[in-house]
Amino acid sequence: MPLILMHSPKGGVGTTFLTAHLAMRLAERGHQVTAIDFTHQDSLKLHFNMLPSQQLTGMHFGADDTMVVHGVEVMNGFAIAQEGEFLDMLARPDKLVFDPLRITLVDVPSGALQLKSLLLARCDLHICSLLPFPASLATLTQVEPGVPTAQLEKTGFVLNQLDDTRRLSRHSHSFIRQLMGDALLGTVHRDEAVNEALAMFEPIAKFAPSSIVRVDLDRLTDTVETRLGIGRASAPADINAVTPA
Repeated sequence: MPLILMHSPKGGVGTTFLTAHLAMRLAERGHQVTAIDFTHQDSLKLHFNMLPSQQLTGMHFGADDTMVVHGVEVMNGFAIAQEGEFLDMLARPDKLVFDPLRITLVDVPSGALQLKSLLLARCDLHICSLLPFPASLATLTQVEPGVPTAQLEKTGFVLNQLDDTRRLSRHSHSFIRQLMGDALLGTVHRDEAVNEALAMFEPIAKFAPSSIVRVDLDRLTDTVETRLGIGRASAPADINAVTPA
């Protein structure tokens, strides 16, 4: 099953938010999904209705004590990513690192360039989130240094926090759409409900089911399924369960 790398050269652009909600949308559609948090901040869990004091199961080989939240197997990979043995395994394409029966999304911090490079070689899709602001758009040359944006075969982009009432935001959207073409996988509008949901440690679909962001995320999930060649599974998962796997 596909490996989806979630990484942007700039932090603070919504990569973790997109990782969590894309994982939940895929699980809602009946896919078997794993989301792995490789960041030091350990904030992926907050989008899954978990508190900062709650601990995710750490990723390690031979583990059978994983945690399923909202239909997604969620784990923390920060500790194992510091181990040379793990990085060596990632560098060897003959080594099985991720469950081949599950869609795996990996949330990688902007500065973890070695980890990002190793996962990029393995992934089926790399999703890079951007904001419609100059500081974010200026990092396009750093997505894969030395490779023109138009030649990034595995990479798709998501423009996050789009505000149609702001001229710069609209113009940035137009620029990205013309530059990226089909590589622009989707846009997610700015909505204060996103931060309010996070403050309540709830997914946006539960906290604000009428939010335009929910529509945006559903469209993004459609595009990702099409890009990966995976159809909606026959039976939707129970996204309300929080259980050990």
